[in-house]
Amino acid sequence: MGALVGRASELDAVDEALARLAEGEPWLIEVVGEPGIGKSRLLSELATRAVRRDYLVLGGRAAEFERDVPFGLIVDALNDYLGSLQSSFLRALDDRMLVELASIFPALSSFLGEAESGGLPSDRFRAQYAIRMLLERLSARQPVVLLLDDVHWADGASIEVIAHISRRFRGPLLAGFAFRQAPARLASALHAAARAGFGSRLDLVPLTAEEAEALIGPAFDPATRAALYRESGGNPFYLEQLVRATTRQKLHVLSEAEDPRHGARLPATVAEAIGDEVAMLRDETRVVLDAAAVAGESFEPELVGAIAERPATLDALDELLKADLIRTTEAPRRFRFRHPIVRRAVYDRMGRGWQLGAHARAAAWLAATGAPPSARAHHVERSATSGDDEAIALLVEAARAAAPRAPVTTGRWLQAANSLLASGATPERHIELLGEAGLAFAAAGAYEASLGSFEAALALVPRERVRERAELSVEVAEVRQHGIRRFESQPLLREALRDLPTDSPTALTVRLALAHDHFWRGEFPQMRELATGVSASARTVGPRAILATTLASLADFYDGRLELALSELLQAEQALTALSDEEVASRMDLPSQIGLAACRLERFEQARDHVRRGLRISRETGQSSMLPTLLRVDTAALLMQGQLADAIQVGRAATEAALLSGNERLAMWALEAAAMAEYWAGDTERALAGAREAVSSAERTAEPFFSGMSRIQLAGALLASGEPAAARAELVALDTERSRRLLDLSAGHGWTLLTQACVALGELAEAMNVAARAESRAADTPTPQQVAGARCAGAEASLAQGDARSAIRASLDATDRFHQAGNPLFAAHARVIAGAAFAAAGERQAAINELELADSVLSGCGARREAAAAARELRRLGRRVFRRRPASQWDLTALSSREREIAHHVTMGATNREVAAALFLSEKTVGSHLARIYDKLGVHSRAALAAIIVREGNRESPSPPADLGPRGGGQR
Repeated sequence: MGALVGRASELDAVDEALARLAEGEPWLIEVVGEPGIGKSRLLSELATRAVRRDYLVLGGRAAEFERDVPFGLIVDALNDYLGSLQSSFLRALDDRMLVELASIFPALSSFLGEAESGGLPSDRFRAQYAIRMLLERLSARQPVVLLLDDVHWADGASIEVIAHISRRFRGPLLAGFAFRQAPARLASALHAAARAGFGSRLDLVPLTAEEAEALIGPAFDPATRAALYRESGGNPFYLEQLVRATTRQKLHVLSEAEDPRHGARLPATVAEAIGDEVAMLRDETRVVLDAAAVAGESFEPELVGAIAERPATLDALDELLKADLIRTTEAPRRFRFRHPIVRRAVYDRMGRGWQLGAHARAAAWLAATGAPPSARAHHVERSATSGDDEAIALLVEAARAAAPRAPVTTGRWLQAANSLLASGATPERHIELLGEAGLAFAAAGAYEASLGSFEAALALVPRERVRERAELSVEVAEVRQHGIRRFESQPLLREALRDLPTDSPTALTVRLALAHDHFWRGEFPQMRELATGVSASARTVGPRAILATTLASLADFYDGRLELALSELLQAEQALTALSDEEVASRMDLPSQIGLAACRLERFEQARDHVRRGLRISRETGQSSMLPTLLRVDTAALLMQGQLADAIQVGRAATEAALLSGNERLAMWALEAAAMAEYWAGDTERALAGAREAVSSAERTAEPFFSGMSRIQLAGALLASGEPAAARAELVALDTERSRRLLDLSAGHGWTLLTQACVALGELAEAMNVAARAESRAADTPTPQQVAGARCAGAEASLAQGDARSAIRASLDATDRFHQAGNPLFAAHARVIAGAAFAAAGERQAAINELELADSVLSGCGARREAAAAARELRRLGRRVFRRRPASQWDLTALSSREREIAHHVTMGATNREVAAALFLSEKTVGSHLARIYDKLGVHSRAALAAIIVREGNRESPSPPADLGPRGGGQR
């Protein structure tokens, strides 16, 4: 491979990323550009530089014609290396993880069956977790560089793994992804990494005329060089092909209007140039080259020989290597095309009849060698003829086998099977395959594809078959709720309902779907009317009736009829207990909806019971669609029980599951709950990032009522960040008759925040008014934590007004109520207010007693900001506060060099903006570094960080920070 031409700034970014890796930091590089622009060449240069640093380099490339092979890109990158690992390293992995990996990577297949798999409810999540943990284990031994090329062609399962790694990886991993345009499922994860300061994007542009001269060389006259550059458009690969062709006197210059480079086809001159290279081969070698193009982007001689119907292919492969049309790989007996464009040109030029036969021979050879259906399906799909029942059966088998891990692939293969049905096939067979494909696409979050399948199936059902049409209409409505047509389903459902017997089971299902539609619109009276009607009409107390009662409970809660809501919830819970697991499995939304209602009515332990049962049943039945909602409910319940550490972990899992689902609505809910847990943990940066992402998701779903939940968490993070005015603005918008119920949630968290914001702004009279509204709404409520939260708001407002006695009474009452409700975290928060109030009243010992107890509980819970507030009050009273820290927690060597540099700037009093200007970083990057510094040192504020730097700095003799001014030296 020749020298890299141009790309100076891109190489600087590569070197900076590799340097970050040396500091133990993960980093992502996106390499973006048109075909042939040099993405692969830049990744190759990155790999070369990484090898020089003794990093482990793993690389893979997706292939245009193999996008339906589950985990194809990830297997291409990791499989050969995994096969070289010592068994002792592999056996040190968790048994279930090893079995999961063995089911994905052929090199580890010998480990299948050595241990029982299990654990997480969904194979997709287990697979992603196992691959990430494997990479983290590898990176613990040496820094890892994972380079994935042509990601725009990656299969759905690989994209999900990449997104998971992008969001969750910890440790020295540099991931480089090259693509023309990021797949939609991956784009949000890459954007989130960039916003968090963990990634960069390199957009490759065409070479300049001066840079192109290095590729053209001196052999041509100026006119020819200019024509070559103009024809190539500065695209390096196209330029190289044209130089090859021109050397053979074959240059044909297109006019600009004829240039099809940006279309689906290859530029004519490039295809012609590659065709000229192929034409110089012997006939037998050309057949082998064609067979290789059918075999795949990378291939083995045996498969190529079977496709070419020539048992001896090694001589032909040698000729192809000499012609530089193919190249060797690090794996023995495996070859690759010089570039995917070469394979595309070869594949497109071969006769279609020969191509069909070649795919058929590939499928037959793979079957004879025992390859699984998933490996054969790609070739079967491209060679089978209409009515080929054996091919249809294989595609369906492969699709169903792929469903747990690669549902998008499942949907595509089912669609392919449907297209192969004979012209005389019954509509029922088409409806079955299309319906199954729709479910698979929906499970993957591919809602447009799912909707297309369901609507196609619905169109095949005759009008007189009203039950089948109604059932499919419900599926269409549920999928529409997740896409841009979320509010278009009522006419469809009402039409289906009109043709059904009033109290038939299917009619009740349609009415429940309508109730759900009203729920997401925030139309609770209509929701309640439909839900209570279903409950009254149900002939038996089964899953459908219980769900209806639960929806009625939620509607009553949001409309403020809490006593009635609680009565309905208790009725639903009692009925749910009597259901078998099989009955619950028929309506997997039942545990999550009852869990949500239980959370809203502060029955948190019962909510967790429902969640645990739902998770267990989903694991046993392979249903994962409700996983994000179940985990989101669990996050809220854990937090309201004071189990902060668990709430954070479950909240992050809920977020990951929701993002994987591709459902913006679920993402909004999960991010909102996770942000609240991070807020209570004192991780302001994460809370702010999560809340902002939740608000963005809410805005995209265009649901103003429920988007208010995200805005409450954003307000909390803003308030903790020292922006009370911005926090107040978010909350005041929700202080309306329709939205106040949202301020009541989570022990009146919204009211407490609004009170605190008013106090911080000096608006003490308004703070008292807000607290009074909170008290009024909590009066006579069956939710004790809401009452306690209102008392906390009143205590803070009273204390700010100078009424310490009222603050003491209210905060102690709140403490007792939180304790009785089983929430030690919130009780300790109330104690901090009580301690401050006692101090204001001059009762020093009482203040110390409350504050020391609060400090102990809050520190134990991991609520760093709240514990620090207690410690500040204690210090004002002359009490020293000691915290036991691991010896390494204040060890500045735990910080990377970049983190230490930022920490020293902060110690000198620099703001994030000033640090960013001094170090040529973005403010977001500085904020992300600060969040990691706080985590490593166990602090939560700039003042605490500065104190540690001053205290510990002399022991390390660190180099002094640079002046707070612009500087060069290649700093970013």
